Amino acid sequence: MKIEETWSYDAPADTVFAMLLDPKFQQAKCEATGALSSKVDVRTEPPIEVIETHREMSTAGLPDNVAKLVGKSLKIIEIQLWGKPAGDGARTADLDVSLGGLPVNFVGKITMTPAGETTGLHLVGDLKARIPLVGGRVESAAAPAISNGVRIEAETGAKYLA
Repeated sequence: MKIEETWSYDAPADTVFAMLLDPKFQQAKCEATGALSSKVDVRTEPPIEVIETHREMSTAGLPDNVAKLVGKSLKIIEIQLWGKPAGDGARTADLDVSLGGLPVNFVGKITMTPAGETTGLHLVGDLKARIPLVGGRVESAAAPAISNGVRIEAETGAKYLA
């Protein structure tokens, strides 16, 4: 299932990128999404910057058939691999979001585009649930959570930059 989201910040790209690399921002993002617990690791592995978050999320609110598959909580692992900036300051990241222990993941790209004193971000990727018979239902249940997570990240980022 294809997922695509676009958002922007009222800050230059270098400021937005510094925010993304700040473990305090990443922790705030995890908390804002309602994580029961979380762990953040931001590191440089030349030539890339790695942002890795681990979240434990409640399955309350998921359809019963999905919650029965995963239990009372779900572990979400998000890894962003950011490359060097282009000449105009644009950057891209490979994104992988997996649900711990389940054959479900979201793989995509994040593009950061500077526009003077604002910075646009664009996410596009595919959500796949490789579970016989219920994979489509799992994708349908998980897709809104991914889009909502992006909106929460955008709101958290705007507050961080204010």
